[in-house]
Amino acid sequence: MYFRKLLTSLIITGLAAEVWCHVEIEAEDYFFPLEPVINFCKIADQCQHDFVPVCGQDSLGISRMFNDNCDLYEYNCDEKKQYRHVKMDVCKYEAAASERMD
Repeated sequence: MYFRKLLTSLIITGLAAEVWCHVEIEAEDYFFPLEPVINFCKIADQCQHDFVPVCGQDSLGISRMFNDNCDLYEYNCDEKKQYRHVKMDVCKYEAAASERMD
């Protein structure tokens, strides 16, 4: 009985952690001026791809789509950028604006 409760708790905790890593966060939450520099290369090395698309935006307001959070971290590491996960609406708005300009 105890083992079943423990196993159930671990499964629920794992699912909650999986959902939490995809919570969309406002861009303002990421660009606090006193935020320490993040080692994206170290995060990318430890990250496991789940292929859930995310929208990323840098401090200049430039946004782009990534295959998943790990792809965002790898891009930041390789290109020495600071893209952060933001709401998907940011990328949808950018795509719609560029289509109107064409």
